[in-house]
Parts: sequence; structure tokens; C-alpha cells
Amino acid sequence: MNATAATGLLHLISAEPTLLAAAPAGASGADLHRRARDEGHLCLGCGALATCVVIVNSEKVGPRWLDLCSGCWYTVRQANDTTADGAER
Repeated sequence: MNATAATGLLHLISAEPTLLAAAPAGASGADLHRRARDEGHLCLGCGALATCVVIVNSEKVGPRWLDLCSGCWYTVRQANDTTADGAER
């Protein structure tokens, strides 16, 4: 995934968070670890096996799982840092 695709993914998630699976409201670090290591979810960015997971807190529909491989996770983090307030941090 490149930076442009990652930025688009972040906008898509913001516009349509129901594309992500619902996450429990009280998920702990153990829940994140279990999902990333034991459940075999695919990366939303590239379709590879996801190794990283975060919870996206949507104001519209509540918490959602975001499953990514490590490469896509890094690119999405970079894109989020760049687009969060319109300027690079």
C-alpha cells in the first residue's frame, strides 16, 4: 500500500465505518493480541494475513476492528500522522 492508498483508506473508514467488523466496547490489550495472533484475519489494505490490529472508535457506529499487516499498518500510521491536521507532524 502506498501513502495515497493509505490516505484513501482512512477517508473510506471515516465515511463508512460499517465496512469494519464491530469490536467490543471494553476490548483489552489481550483482546487485541488474541485477534492479531490467533484469529487469522486478513489485512484490509492488501489482503495478506493481518499481524496488527487496532480499534477505530467511530462516532457513528461505535468501536470497530481494523486488521492490517505490519507493512500496511506502518503506511496507514504515516498517512494518519500526515492527514490528521493537514500537515506533517
